[in-house]
Amino acid sequence: MTVTLHPSALPGVLLALAGAALVLMTRQGTPAGAILGFVVALLAALGLGAGSFLPLAIFVLGSGALTRLGRARKERLGAAEEDRGRRRAAHVAAKLSLPALAGVLAMLAIAPASLLALAYVAALAGAFADTAATELGPILGGPALALRRGGLVSLPHGTSGAMSAAGFAASAVAALAVAWSGLLVGLLTAPEAWCAAAAGFVASVLESLLAGTSIGIRAGHFGRNVFLSIASAGLALSARALGWTGS
Repeated sequence: MTVTLHPSALPGVLLALAGAALVLMTRQGTPAGAILGFVVALLAALGLGAGSFLPLAIFVLGSGALTRLGRARKERLGAAEEDRGRRRAAHVAAKLSLPALAGVLAMLAIAPASLLALAYVAALAGAFADTAATELGPILGGPALALRRGGLVSLPHGTSGAMSAAGFAASAVAALAVAWSGLLVGLLTAPEAWCAAAAGFVASVLESLLAGTSIGIRAGHFGRNVFLSIASAGLALSARALGWTGS
């Protein structure tokens, strides 16, 4: 099987190194988390090119910034993440395994690069949408609702699956930010960027709905993150197959 490296892989590798160093210096991740994140960025750069770094950086660095934003308020509400939000290797694996796989498949030319780029960006859009809703919802306020026993109930911020109206808005903006960065660096066309953003947002909503079910509880936090990535990419690719992206 032939391995083909993207022509702009080298700048991407250097950006991946810089990103990992920044994560360590700002203590946004543990050493193991930073190393695994570097591997993801490396694989993406080798397969999809240096442009793949921007959507990934928006998710990784944006998530770190949102986690720290308003931490005192989130701690009072019981909605703050443990260890000051430092991402461990398990966090990275749960949310970034699919983007890493997209990079590997691109190197091996197993699927068209345009399809893999769409799946890559959509998965990151879903990941950032989920984080934005979780981290900004408690700060922006408003009641948080979740699906329980077939109906919507009001629950405290930080409860698994609970989202506020402000959280939904933050989720949509975050998905758009990642998706349109994919357009900016040439990974996606404009219709594909809209598709990736919509897929990421819808997948984050589905993950929230799943969280309160017996399946979601058994899957746990990391299992639901894997579902989120798969759902985001699957929705985007399905939309493309239906011709909604014009491709």
